[in-house]
This record gives sequence, C-alpha cells and structure tokens, in this order.
Amino acid sequence: MRDLSTHTGVSHAGLYGTFGDKRALYKKALDRYDDTIGNMIATGLEAEDAGRPEVEGFFDFFISAITSGNFRNGCFMCNTMIEFGDQSDDILRKARKNIKRLIAAFENALTNAVARGEVRADLDPHHTAKFFVVTFQGIAVLARARFQSDYVKQTVDIALRELD
Repeated sequence: MRDLSTHTGVSHAGLYGTFGDKRALYKKALDRYDDTIGNMIATGLEAEDAGRPEVEGFFDFFISAITSGNFRNGCFMCNTMIEFGDQSDDILRKARKNIKRLIAAFENALTNAVARGEVRADLDPHHTAKFFVVTFQGIAVLARARFQSDYVKQTVDIALRELD
C-alpha cells in the first residue's frame, strides 16, 4: 500500500477509505484487468465468425507484446493463480473464471476452424482450447521471467502445429 500511495499520490487513508483493505483493492484491480485486458484478448476469439486467424492472431499479439516489453510482467491473472493457487477463495475464483472464459473463447474459434476446414478435421476443439490456454499461461510465466521472444515464438510455433 505504501508503494501504491507513493506512486499515485493518494494517502494511505484515502486508499483504505475507498477500498477498505488490501484484499478489496486487489479484487478491484483484478476486475479492472479483466474488464480491459481480458476483454481485449478474448473478444476476437469469442466472435461469432472467429477461426484459425484469430487463434494465430492471439499468439502473435503476445509475441509482439513480449518483443516490445509491454508484457514484461506477464499476465495479472496468471500471476494471481501462482500467488493464490493453494487457496480456494474469491480472488482465485476470479482468475479461474478468466481461464474458463479463455477456454470457451478458444473452443469457439477452433470449432469454427474445424467446420470451415482451416485446421485438421479430427482436432478436438475443447481439449485443444485447454492446451492453448495452458500454453498462453506458460508464455506469461516466461515473459515475466524475461525469456527471449524468439524462445516464446518457437513455443508458439510448436503449439500451432497442433492445428495441422
């Protein structure tokens, strides 16, 4: 809270008066992250006509974000799961909800891609969606650990071969 107060110029009393406590502030930050970043990354995959281009675009976006340094801290939801992973509480539920949304979004795009012949016909959209979400979460951890974007690009290339 001290760092937040220093960087925002808002007093400790002001932060506590607005949010109540650190946990409430953290939950608000997660909600804000999901409303902005979560919507930004999932919307393309959730589109009614999403397909293989949106799946590839999802990963291309993150490779670009790693290269530019915009994703250097990884994913707030992923970081939350690492921090709170052994707990079953309201904070972890928010992160899990985000993961379920990403799985459903990938599954939507992959189901369309199978129907349109953009990927191999025997692809299982649900299991592949889970695989891609795990791959993305791994990328988020690698980004936070400052792995080179080339390393991440190779990982994405291997994952996308699952579509062929």
